[in-house]
Amino acid sequence: MQTEVLAQESRFKEEEWSSLLDVARTFRYFVFESKYGYVDRLANAFNHRIAEVAVMEALREARSAADAGEKVHIPSETHVRKVVELMKKDLSAAKVLAALALAFPEKRGEE
Repeated sequence: MQTEVLAQESRFKEEEWSSLLDVARTFRYFVFESKYGYVDRLANAFNHRIAEVAVMEALREARSAADAGEKVHIPSETHVRKVVELMKKDLSAAKVLAALALAFPEKRGEE
């Protein structure tokens, strides 16, 4: 329902919002840990390649954290691909992803 409302009020489609929200959950881990580098790189990216590298590096660190027993949400491969494609098409998606990671934090310890 939340993604339907977001999709109706923006230029992004419902499945694009779902992907952005899924990937943002991973970036929230870094916000909770006060590691803002990846989110800052997304928010300030001046081309899609910088944003894509930030996503890939964040996912690598998130997987390492998950392997070490941390509670980190790992987004689906489909959603990651959709977000990367979206950022290539519309760089403002990187800024939206950063904003979602900062604006709607979940409770600590939730996946």
